[in-house]
Amino acid sequence: MSSIIKVNTYQDANGNALFSSDGSGNVTMSANGAKNTPSFFANKTSNQNITDNTYTKITFDTEVYDTDNAFDLANDKFTVPSGKGGKYSIGAVLFSDSNAVSNYEYGDIKFYLNGSAISQYIVDVRNNAGNQITLSSQIIFDLSASDYIEVYCRINDLSGTPTVNGGSSTYISYFYGYRLIGA
Repeated sequence: MSSIIKVNTYQDANGNALFSSDGSGNVTMSANGAKNTPSFFANKTSNQNITDNTYTKITFDTEVYDTDNAFDLANDKFTVPSGKGGKYSIGAVLFSDSNAVSNYEYGDIKFYLNGSAISQYIVDVRNNAGNQITLSSQIIFDLSASDYIEVYCRINDLSGTPTVNGGSSTYISYFYGYRLIGA
């Protein structure tokens, strides 16, 4: 024996809509507590030269989306909005492919929380140096309102000035995050 319940809108005991359906199977979440927001995705559309073997703040020049206007393009940081504290999944991927004469030995990516380094991921290829490096890191942070996250990078290039790439659909660098629900 099976049962079917058909509704267009599912509400809580106070009449607040939690989610609704358009009748074609497309569900829209209405309750803020049931959404992974705030969330953002920013990327680079142009290359950024960074100082060799020195931690440099990475700039992002395009917001693909930003649900709560919490990513600040002018200062290249995500700030937790008021009332939106919680656990957040934060990640970044930085691609560097300067030219054929580059000789990358290592690189690392750091997340900064409120101006201080809080996590680090290192790629060390000294025994197999090459002209490309991709740095990727994802971590879960417990963040409070007004906490902010920034991305820094260091690449050691024996041949010159390293570059963090942007502007190519294949070799793009990006920064993203979203609040976890139920965590």
